[in-house]
Amino acid sequence: MTKFKEFLSDRKVLLGVSSAVVILIAAGYGLYCVQKSIAEEKARVAEQQRIEQKRILKEKQDTERSRVIESMKRLIETGNAETALAVADKNRDLMNDELKAMIHLATEKDLLSRIERTPKWNYAELAKYYAALAALEPENNRYRKQLNGYDSKLRKKLERKLYAKVQALPVNDFKANMDIYEELMQLNPGEALYKSKYEAYRKKYDDFMKDLEKFGKRPELSEDGRAYAEVEKYLRENTMYPESLRMESATDCYYTDAGWLVGCSYSENNEAGNSFSEFLWFTVCNSTVTKVEPGGAYTVN
Repeated sequence: MTKFKEFLSDRKVLLGVSSAVVILIAAGYGLYCVQKSIAEEKARVAEQQRIEQKRILKEKQDTERSRVIESMKRLIETGNAETALAVADKNRDLMNDELKAMIHLATEKDLLSRIERTPKWNYAELAKYYAALAALEPENNRYRKQLNGYDSKLRKKLERKLYAKVQALPVNDFKANMDIYEELMQLNPGEALYKSKYEAYRKKYDDFMKDLEKFGKRPELSEDGRAYAEVEKYLRENTMYPESLRMESATDCYYTDAGWLVGCSYSENNEAGNSFSEFLWFTVCNSTVTKVEPGGAYTVN
């Protein structure tokens, strides 16, 4: 009997502990549910606020975009497509398909307006505008046809200009003749005269450049444009007052039958400290000055 009573007492204790645990678990779960519910409510409210803010912003942007588009329409209709494009550029943040379409229209109208204002003889500008239109409207054969027409006129005009220019060149200016005939070949590949002239001048130029090799390396102008190293070296070795030598200016490098030809101005101080300057021509062959001539010996055209 005593053991049975002890057993019942132990069972009561266990049942009491179990009940307490269950109550604690239930309380914890209830707290969790409440907190979860509060969090979900906050998230729901925040999402509603976000959606509302987005709606308000969209409504504001739609209103502003409508105003911009109407303004652009009026500008285009009154012949001010360029100003319409400026308005669109200031409102890039409102971009959508409708505004893109309006920009497309304004660009087309602006290019057409520029074409109307451009003299018919200005083939280069007209070709540029029609090229832009052809790129804007690839399916518009009229723009492509006009571009081809002005491009052809432009090429013909440039061809006549270049041919007149090459006719005025000295025949012994092989490089200039060769370069222009090369341009003419590109403008009109079917003209046999241009190709034959180019080949003839190219051969003469190549032979001429090969002949110049006997003079050695071409003298190079200093970075400040005042001297050639070969001339400055020669002057320091041959002038009376090399310690006061100052190189002042120099011409481009030319060539003669004797070698490379350069003109240089220099100054120096005499024994009394007085400064004097002089301009001379120097012939350079294989990096050495081989001849010195007075300033009046040559004239540069």
